[in-house]
Amino acid sequence: MDTETPSIEALIAAVLADIQQKGYSSIQPFDIGEVEQRMMHFAEVNSIALGSDRLYISAKQLQHCMRASKLAKGLVVSPDELILFPTSRFQMELYYDGECFIYTDGQSKFIIHPNYKMKVATKQKKREAYLTIPEREQTEPMAKVSREIVKLVNLITATRIKDPAEFTLPKYIKIETDRNSK
Repeated sequence: MDTETPSIEALIAAVLADIQQKGYSSIQPFDIGEVEQRMMHFAEVNSIALGSDRLYISAKQLQHCMRASKLAKGLVVSPDELILFPTSRFQMELYYDGECFIYTDGQSKFIIHPNYKMKVATKQKKREAYLTIPEREQTEPMAKVSREIVKLVNLITATRIKDPAEFTLPKYIKIETDRNSK
């Protein structure tokens, strides 16, 4: 039986649709790609611990991005921006504020926590724990499921930029593209 794995964009769209329809989504956290080289290099040079080498996103954090208080203030980023973030981030400027990494396109900002603790469903198999694969992607029956706290590089929120001069403040360090990396 050939089942097609949904794209990252389709997973984000499914989470956003769930939130719109039900107010929540039960889709487990999932990775949206590798932590890019400029973030990894900056973290290494500045002794910043990265929780993983993959960038994750969760339904809870996407719901946080779309909450009513942000909507009332005009700070909600569009669903399309969230859906396209996994690929558009490579064309964005990247900053570090002493705690988090921030991607920005000048209109919106996407805040990434480098070492975020998250409780996720894991399954045990041969004493190895790994993140749960969404049910539609499983190729074998689920083993024993438990919830564990893991550390991940994780999107924690996205919002519209109120002040275009925000990233000129001294607390922001712009991370330049490493010309020697791919």
